Amino acid sequence: MSVILLIVDIIFLIGAVFNVYWQSQIEIRSIYKISSLIFAAFIGAWLLVAPTGQLSYIVMVALFMLLNIMNGVGGVGEKKIVLNGFYSGVLDYAQVVHVTLIPIEIQGRRPKVAVIFNTKRPQQVEMNFNISYKEMQKYLQKKLSNEASVEVGQI
Repeated sequence: MSVILLIVDIIFLIGAVFNVYWQSQIEIRSIYKISSLIFAAFIGAWLLVAPTGQLSYIVMVALFMLLNIMNGVGGVGEKKIVLNGFYSGVLDYAQVVHVTLIPIEIQGRRPKVAVIFNTKRPQQVEMNFNISYKEMQKYLQKKLSNEASVEVGQI
């Protein structure tokens, strides 16, 4: 059992290093995805019920909690789009075929924009940002290929 925990520890550590690297590349950070934090709190509370003194288990739980908290961070970066949520990862700009920008403007508050990235695979990725849609549109036009289209929608 200890060998399996050590393997899981190594996999989680590699995942944490992967997240730190790509999250450090983010230029425009998206709004934190709270569901990752809720999931981490739920799993953490569940794991507290059955405490153990085995170091590899403690490291595994700590890295698992860290990964869940880190998965709430996402944004657009220099080389790739950093996805947030439980199935986080990165998305290459070359894979994006269409982007929909949905401005969210509430009187007396900062502008926000919901961005939906459609990829070559039948996949949609949605992220929210605390900037205006015009700023996001300018940024994405520099990063996306000529074949990708950017549409401004509305709520």
